[in-house]
Amino acid sequence: MPNIIFIIIVLFITSISVGIIGNTIGIGGGILLVPFFLFYMHMPPLEASGLSLFTIVASTSGGSLKFIKEKIIDFKLFLMIVLFAVPAAAAGSILSKYINTNEFKGIFSFIIIIIGIFSLTATRMQTKKNIYSSHNHNNHNNSNEEADTSDINARMHNGTVNNDENIETLSGTNNSIDLRLQSVIIYFKHISSNIKRKRIDMTGNKYDYYIKKPIAINLFSILAGFISGFIGIGIGGITGTFLTAVEQIPPRIAFSTIVLAMIFSSVAGGFIHLAYMKLSFKTIIYLIPLMVGAIIGSQVGAVVSKLLKSRTVRLYQGWIIIVLGFLMFVISYFK
Repeated sequence: MPNIIFIIIVLFITSISVGIIGNTIGIGGGILLVPFFLFYMHMPPLEASGLSLFTIVASTSGGSLKFIKEKIIDFKLFLMIVLFAVPAAAAGSILSKYINTNEFKGIFSFIIIIIGIFSLTATRMQTKKNIYSSHNHNNHNNSNEEADTSDINARMHNGTVNNDENIETLSGTNNSIDLRLQSVIIYFKHISSNIKRKRIDMTGNKYDYYIKKPIAINLFSILAGFISGFIGIGIGGITGTFLTAVEQIPPRIAFSTIVLAMIFSSVAGGFIHLAYMKLSFKTIIYLIPLMVGAIIGSQVGAVVSKLLKSRTVRLYQGWIIIVLGFLMFVISYFK
């Protein structure tokens, strides 16, 4: 067993790497940390998942501050994710208590491989769809464009497109109903509608997009939150892929928003793990280099994320996840 100083150095370097990768491709870093804790540190699953979730909190906190300053986080989208992911993460954390080490390794490997395949498949399908859409767009004339605009205006008039101006008008009426209740009513009324979103970051870049299926985002957030609490990873692998490849939300907006949401889902899961595991002095010592390194790495990752093309980001995400899943499977069953 390496001495404590060596372990602290290794943890610090590892957490910096995890912070960079997690904030660059939006996977939170748990996919890298949990195997490291299990196979190198020989920790039990409960402790490995708990330390991973707390490291994710530190990593995503640092990245989120930078993203908030850059004005690229969509707070409406954030609420759609976090309100459903947090209770699901708590449920997954409770269930993880009843899984032994060997079972955990097998389940972890399987889930990671599936997430990676989903990420790659969705990205490739979306790329083909974009090429097809671009080809059709080039064949449209001005009259078709005007018809499309008229159709959108008609849908907005009928309430099938819900933008910020609609929400402000409805919530600003002199109705005696509490504004919070109005917001809930509006949300469920338009739960299967397109929600038009516009963002302008601090450098002047404009993002126009739609949140197409809020209910689908809620469901994927529940799934991602549960898996996050259960095996100690971030929610970005699942939710990020769905938002960018299926919902077609700009990757910079999607990943930045998910990074903020991961703070809350990871805190929920982390504290439940903390309550179940025996917190020793050694564990506390491990947390210090992990969290400091994760904060440093998150700042670097937030900068690197701006330099990568959106499709490149998603392909990196998919391949990293798949490779890690297969490596863990091989180590677990052919050791």
